[in-house]
Amino acid sequence: MPKQKPLTTSQKALTPAADKKPALVMVDDSKRLKEISALVEANNKSTIDTNTVICQIYMESRFDAKAGAGHNARGLLQMQLEGVQQVYKYRKKKELGHMPSDPLTKKAFADGEAFYKSGALFDEAKNIQIGTEYMQYWIDISSSIEEAYKKYRGLSNGVYYKKISACAAKLAAKPDSMQVLRDNLK
Repeated sequence: MPKQKPLTTSQKALTPAADKKPALVMVDDSKRLKEISALVEANNKSTIDTNTVICQIYMESRFDAKAGAGHNARGLLQMQLEGVQQVYKYRKKKELGHMPSDPLTKKAFADGEAFYKSGALFDEAKNIQIGTEYMQYWIDISSSIEEAYKKYRGLSNGVYYKKISACAAKLAAKPDSMQVLRDNLK
């Protein structure tokens, strides 16, 4: 096999091992924010606005599609088995126009579990689809979006939604700013 040529070479001196001082490295992380924004625009299955979903994703996973690998909550929106199963049951209810029978509910739960175990939740688009569909379920059975988020998180104080909605308002003013997310969703 012939030896391959390097793509580029550098004549810069290497940093000496004795040099321990930190160096400032400029990184443009707005690219990831733009990617997530495009994914949300294309895959949002809820009435929640794009900026709110982006802030929720950042709060849940810091935009890490593989977040939760090996754990119960998975992917960008940190979906759990019970949430996925609820979406599958909710889809069946919408299809039928009424609550599904026990056998149909069991089938919906089995289908949801199969999806959950398949690893598909780590696909960014699918995670956003099912995660926003799950949020829409809570919106549909709640009196307000704030109430839906309380039910979604199982918390009655509303702090989760307050943080996300405040961040979304600031993100709307500065749509390319990762700093908005960092400052508001600690």
